[in-house]
Amino acid sequence: MSDNAPKITQEIWSEIWKKLPVKTLGQCLCVCKPWNTIVTSSSFVAAHTQNSSQGEGDSLLLYKHFTNAPQKNEEYTFFLDSSKKESDLEPRYTLTCPFMARDGGNYFRVVGSVNGLICLSDDLFGYTYLVILWNPLLRKYIRLPVPRVNYVLKGAHISSFGFGYDSRKATHKVVRVSYMRVKDKVMDVTPPLVELYSVNEGKWRNISADGVVDICICDYWWSQCFLNRAIHWVAWERDATTFAFCRNLFLIFDVEEEKFKRMKFPDAIAKECTLDLSVTEYCSKLSVFHSVLKGGAAGNEMKRCEIWVKGEYSVGNSWSKMVSIEINSSASFGWVQCLRKNGDVLGFTKKGDLVSYDPLMKEIKRMGIRGCWRSWFTCSYTESLTLLDRKNGVGTYDKATGQKKKLKYELKVLPNGFLDMEEKVVDGKRGCKGDQSGGLGSSAYHQGKFILMEQLMKLDGGTMNREPEEYCSMADMDLSDFISKAKSMATYLAAGGR
Repeated sequence: MSDNAPKITQEIWSEIWKKLPVKTLGQCLCVCKPWNTIVTSSSFVAAHTQNSSQGEGDSLLLYKHFTNAPQKNEEYTFFLDSSKKESDLEPRYTLTCPFMARDGGNYFRVVGSVNGLICLSDDLFGYTYLVILWNPLLRKYIRLPVPRVNYVLKGAHISSFGFGYDSRKATHKVVRVSYMRVKDKVMDVTPPLVELYSVNEGKWRNISADGVVDICICDYWWSQCFLNRAIHWVAWERDATTFAFCRNLFLIFDVEEEKFKRMKFPDAIAKECTLDLSVTEYCSKLSVFHSVLKGGAAGNEMKRCEIWVKGEYSVGNSWSKMVSIEINSSASFGWVQCLRKNGDVLGFTKKGDLVSYDPLMKEIKRMGIRGCWRSWFTCSYTESLTLLDRKNGVGTYDKATGQKKKLKYELKVLPNGFLDMEEKVVDGKRGCKGDQSGGLGSSAYHQGKFILMEQLMKLDGGTMNREPEEYCSMADMDLSDFISKAKSMATYLAAGGR
């Protein structure tokens, strides 16, 4: 090449690279130090993420499931979803979750995915407080600290998470809404306790929940989606005097203003059972699923499903019913998960098979993937370099070679009464060495330990200012007695006790 040939400037390289997929950019990192410096800079990571999120045409669809025995792995498959009617879902790659939920190895709840990060929460099976922000393509993650509202400090509660992105401050945020359980009262207390985690800040902080009086997020099977800079949950409003159900609505949290507001539901389903409703995003529009199961929320076979999509976000009455499915026994639908870009419905049979259903032709196509009941999750996904430019607080892991390795976390109570987590690397087998719970599920064990710890704290005015051994001495028991009692309490909880 002639020495007089024009040189490609850094600006031109950046324009070229921000259009490349993450996997290709990963190869550019190893070419030379100047290239590595450009690609890992915060400005380039932000530019690449913005370019990826604004892409048109085909997009990625994230599908998560927990495989049946004997493998019992939490698998994440990324499909290419086309708007062409005749197109099939094309799998791009499949990853095994590198994190271990609880001691028993159950699956995580996927809160949502924004700008290449997946928010995972281990809240399906007890008070475990493990929340992870994960970039699966970069094999990088952030483990969030234990929230301030936990069983040790606040007592029994139930929480819902939301995950979004603050474009003003260029940071992802996780919001946690916790409804406290009051003894001998059926209803949760409102307003709830709300805390917010920002990746830039690296810690939880309390925020106001004044706009959430007599508004309750759907219990346990809650869903959320991030759209128009706001997190949306399916919620219900109750009468302030009788606590009776009034209507369904959307509870909305603006991640930039950090304020709550509410939005009306489609009139046709405003009075339906809240447990039959879920919120999602379809082609950048707000969508709500009304799914009725045979046998109620505990059933495993679908009776009918309606999918509503909001046309203009700011127009209150712009809802339209996109799909209405009356499902007979031959279709064997167990649950509808999402509406594909080509108009087909992606869902699962009552036996756990992933299927694509054409509501016009009433044809069902099996995708050759099977998972455990209720372990599925599907949402749109955007490849990004998020977390590549961060050093502090970001963990990484290598590709599994030979014997599979998973990251495991265990709770521990600090002397000041706060909770923390200890990170370990274990093999993929259930349980781990050194587990003081004696083989019991860690969720039940820690709940039992918290109940006992709460009683010990009463000896010191309700707060913990001493080492656990001191409280045991004040209660006339040694530490081994405490552990033994915690095991007994765990056995009681695991057997269904409360």
